[in-house]
Amino acid sequence: MPHTLSIVALAFLSRGVALAPPQDTLVIADVTVLPMTGPRAIEHQTVTIAGGRIVSMRTAGGARPSAGVRVIDGRGKFLLPGLVDMHVHLSTPDELPMYVGNGVLTVRDLNGSPETLAWRDAVAKGSIFGPRLFVSGPMISGADIPWRNKVTPTTAAAAESVVVAQKAAGYDLVKIYDGISKPVFDAAIAAARRLGMPSTGHIPESVGFDGVLASGMTGLEHLDKTVFAVNGHELDTLKIPGIVARIKAAGVWVTPTLESMVQLYLVSSGGYDSLLARPEARDAPAPLRDFWTSVTVRLAGKRPRLADAPCNAWCAYQLRLAGALAAAHVPLLAGTDLPNAVLVPGFSLHRELTVLVQAGLTPYQALEAATSAPARFFRQAADWGTVAVGQRADLLLADGNPLTDLSVLSQPAGVVLRGRWYGADELARMRRALVPSPAGGR
Repeated sequence: MPHTLSIVALAFLSRGVALAPPQDTLVIADVTVLPMTGPRAIEHQTVTIAGGRIVSMRTAGGARPSAGVRVIDGRGKFLLPGLVDMHVHLSTPDELPMYVGNGVLTVRDLNGSPETLAWRDAVAKGSIFGPRLFVSGPMISGADIPWRNKVTPTTAAAAESVVVAQKAAGYDLVKIYDGISKPVFDAAIAAARRLGMPSTGHIPESVGFDGVLASGMTGLEHLDKTVFAVNGHELDTLKIPGIVARIKAAGVWVTPTLESMVQLYLVSSGGYDSLLARPEARDAPAPLRDFWTSVTVRLAGKRPRLADAPCNAWCAYQLRLAGALAAAHVPLLAGTDLPNAVLVPGFSLHRELTVLVQAGLTPYQALEAATSAPARFFRQAADWGTVAVGQRADLLLADGNPLTDLSVLSQPAGVVLRGRWYGADELARMRRALVPSPAGGR
């Protein structure tokens, strides 16, 4: 998928214009905190943020904040970590505000390039506005894979060299794709482990499901890849307990990407035009819409829909498997596989959380997959992913309790991004792919 710098982003970069810096001190007063260290809520807390970090959390009341400190009234509201989409393919920095407007404050891109690395670093410096980015290297795949952004080592030595080069270039993790030989796969995973890089991806046919689990690869992407590797085209529900047990024993993370399956079902059953006509799809930047109308449209069809079913049998099997994985406490990560199947930045993660609950997860488990679990995947739980003193101040303020109703997250009352407050009106602009003004949430 092409990466295209927007005119707005180029303007910020060329002029050296920094977006709004972190406010010195911000106080969210008398709020209910969901720390995401367990399914609990801590009422009547006052949270103080300075220098982009949470510096205190105490029972509301007592001393008032100093003059000049910005205070956000948290009464009746719920504060939790910002959401994370752990499986996207970025097209343009123009889409980044849509994530923030939806409370998605961290994104993992799983087929990176030097251009996406530049976006990651520009976001960190404040010259492009958006969520924090983690970026994998270009996919390690077979030469016959049609995607242009890939590397295609054919020997173990070449695979090791690819991973070493990706580490040196600054990529955050390794992405494994289809079409590679077992020696290439083994060498890539071994090099990633030696260099301390997480690895995730598909299940190459040459390696197989159990071979991938035995390799030490950190994660599995897309439950449909697991289903096909174990079942082929036969959906044998009696195999689900065995699949779960093998994944649990291997200690592998799983990113189900269920909403992409639901929307592929809709695309193939007459829903393509209606998905494209949604307001959020119309607001999406041009490279995303171009992808849908040049790639996703090829999957559009008129197959009959099943009555009273969210998707077809293939998709429903994956939902059942996801529920079984959650029941067995296999670590799950929330990801969308955007931009496939008319998935829209930020909006689609909320739908992913809803589908995870439909699959059998509790709201807390779904939220965990989009907050604290990603931090643990990257072995950075001491730095972000929960609400606690010392953590990064990347936070979402909701008007209701998402532990009872996840829909309250879809229009946040505000977010704190890198210590800076953005209110509901500013977030509504961002959901239309508009960058905030340099003054931000002042």
